[in-house]
Amino acid sequence: MKKLTLGKLKAKAQKIFNKYIRLRDAKDNYFVCISCGQSKPLTQMQAGHYYAVKGYDSLRYNENNVNGECAGCNCFDQSHLIGYTINLEKKIGKDALQDLHDQAMEYKKGFFKWDRFELENIIVTYTAKIKELE
Repeated sequence: MKKLTLGKLKAKAQKIFNKYIRLRDAKDNYFVCISCGQSKPLTQMQAGHYYAVKGYDSLRYNENNVNGECAGCNCFDQSHLIGYTINLEKKIGKDALQDLHDQAMEYKKGFFKWDRFELENIIVTYTAKIKELE
């Protein structure tokens, strides 16, 4: 069997991780957007990153960094991080939010790259977590 490229492995891990986030944050057929705090239908839920993948790749699969967010806030509201910050602190606590911030600052200090073993582990871990929630 041919191995997936690192890029394809990362994309597969992201797809599985995002599905887990959507299932984790779903309540019946609704979810509460981490940014605006409104209850919305599941069809509007995205896995919204507090620290963006583009600038903070090491946090792309961090459960505290990724939460159910409506498409309007995630894609179109430039000030969504104001509400995201307030509601994320309520959800995970001040210490965990500070830890997330510290991890983001550490990422900016040096070089980070996902390896095959880590990505395969993320796929296995979150596939199992999805099965628990379904």
